[in-house]
Amino acid sequence: MSSAGSPAPPPRSDLVHRIHQGEALFVALVLFSGVGIGVTTFSRQYGFHFWVAMVPLFGVVAAFLAWVRARERNESTAAALRVQLLHWLGTLAALWLVFLLQTAGQIERDALGLVALTMLALSTFLAGVQGDWRLCGVGVLLGGIVVAGAYVQQFAWVVLVPAVALLVVVGFAWLRRGRAQASVGDA
Repeated sequence: MSSAGSPAPPPRSDLVHRIHQGEALFVALVLFSGVGIGVTTFSRQYGFHFWVAMVPLFGVVAAFLAWVRARERNESTAAALRVQLLHWLGTLAALWLVFLLQTAGQIERDALGLVALTMLALSTFLAGVQGDWRLCGVGVLLGGIVVAGAYVQQFAWVVLVPAVALLVVVGFAWLRRGRAQASVGDA
């Protein structure tokens, strides 16, 4: 039974459903990161543009997770969304500056993809610190991809794409197992 000042916990099936929605978003970000590895490996220029295009996607996911967390804690959803908006607009501005540095000849074109990915990894990690801890995991994974890309540029996709695919398969299996357990618990 809940105390007078706190809301009753959600029914188990609602809680499981919300957890699985968050996990599905996490798996999607990892999957998109895998696509980015391939794009960056095959074309540095398109890789950079891919990561710039990914910032709004990552930002929307982070904003959604921050909104859910603020609602669960009875905090201001507007404030949570404002923080995420500023966070991801700052990331876009920084990526634009990196592109400007490359255009001015200060950064080699080959480095653009890895620099953009590094910035996205940091922004994703920091969004996780501000909100949903699972984004920290995505940020760390992206950082690992940067390290692998820096040392194994030509063959990173051969190792990382199957690893990302394995993570996606395991994530979906985990989601299905949770749904099966939730339906058994509801019966």
